[in-house]
Amino acid sequence: MQQQSEIHAKVLAAQGFKAAPFHAGLKTEVKQRTQDDFLSGKVDIVFATIAFGMGINKPDIRNVVHWDLSNTVEEYSQQIGRAGRDGKPSKCMFYLAPSAFYLREVFARGDLPSRSSLAGLVFDIFKEALGVPVGGVFKTNHYRQQKDFDIRPSPLSIIYATLELHFGFIRATTSEYSTYKFEAMPSYFGIIKKHKSLVIDAIYKNAKKKLKWYDLDVNEAASYKNTGLTRGDIVAKLNQLDQQGHIRLKASGLMNRYIVQKAFPRTHEDKEKVVDKLYKDLTDREKDALQRWKEVTSLITGSKCFALSLAQHFGMGLPKDKEKCGHCSFCLTGKPIQPPKLTVTPTMASSIQKVLEATNARDDPRFLARVAYGIRSPG
Repeated sequence: MQQQSEIHAKVLAAQGFKAAPFHAGLKTEVKQRTQDDFLSGKVDIVFATIAFGMGINKPDIRNVVHWDLSNTVEEYSQQIGRAGRDGKPSKCMFYLAPSAFYLREVFARGDLPSRSSLAGLVFDIFKEALGVPVGGVFKTNHYRQQKDFDIRPSPLSIIYATLELHFGFIRATTSEYSTYKFEAMPSYFGIIKKHKSLVIDAIYKNAKKKLKWYDLDVNEAASYKNTGLTRGDIVAKLNQLDQQGHIRLKASGLMNRYIVQKAFPRTHEDKEKVVDKLYKDLTDREKDALQRWKEVTSLITGSKCFALSLAQHFGMGLPKDKEKCGHCSFCLTGKPIQPPKLTVTPTMASSIQKVLEATNARDDPRFLARVAYGIRSPG
């Protein structure tokens, strides 16, 4: 969706529209500028993902166009609620490709990892924390775990949150980068000579030049000559030097850090019980996501006034107990929207063989089904 946001905004801009993209992958200052330009009228169209702020209060929004289905009826209601806040007529439209009616199911089913993947992740987490006492901190790399265990970012976050909130094993704390590099600007060396401080000296003496860039182990720099410096002191100074233009700083290798709240299970049986509980929770979430998707589809394709269906979803009705709003697609045409028919390709031995040739997995039916249906995975 982020890529779509940029592509379609460029297409509209090329046709003379004042359009801009908005998604979570943009820098904060870019998103703020786009939001400000939209509110002030410098930008007429924002092609946005759900990252666009719910607090947007522009009274004269005349059109809300959905390029894709909302995840839930509640989400859809909030999105169309931004239109016509000045009391004047506004239009809320769907512009959907046939695949839109089925993509949400693909997303929901792709978020549930197989039990074997989940077990691999849980055992890996316990291994990372092996030997760490209660109150101690261990580190993990979420990106590595996504790739190693074929688990998407969203369910991975949910798994860690469940280990924290339900089981009480861990508590998330401040993450940190494992690698810092910087390019020295001409003024950097003047700062080194001019400012004789422990933290500047520690950075200068521990930075190792490799061609254009310097590598710095911030933990090593903090322990330099036992001066009492902390990792935070080194990182804060690096950021300051970067902001002042003395260096160009790059940080990478984000490590997530967790405090051990209580002892982890020791036996294989007890660890399996944790996996079983997590898998049930994730399965229930998948069922809930599919049900919410069906509610959105039913709202759009139902044989009833669209506005009435939306109101009844929230236990209400239309003003003055009306049965029709008089201006939705159903009221105007008397016909429900027909979703495209899903073409099902018959399962053949040859197609199954292609899936088996693409992967060596034989004990993970859910993974094999995802490969067969083209559901993308992190790994």
